Amino acid sequence: MATTTEPALPAMPALPADSVERLELTFFARIRKFVWLSSGLFSAASFAIPAIGILAFGTLDGLGTSFLAAIMSACLFGLASFLRFGPETA
Repeated sequence: MATTTEPALPAMPALPADSVERLELTFFARIRKFVWLSSGLFSAASFAIPAIGILAFGTLDGLGTSFLAAIMSACLFGLASFLRFGPETA
């Protein structure tokens, strides 16, 4: 049995260094991205964890405090998004 080896993907042409977008790596830019990302992830987790508790165990224990934390985090995420703390394109 003869096998031929073909590349999995065609070769991509190299981009010149001038055409590559420069990253903003300042300390404050990193803090802004961290606030945006962490508030969004915390908000999603604060909504998801009580829902999993209801589905898995059928209890409503701690639902009010988790919902309040999720609402506050969603407000912070909305404010961070409005102030453009997140990425330019998503």
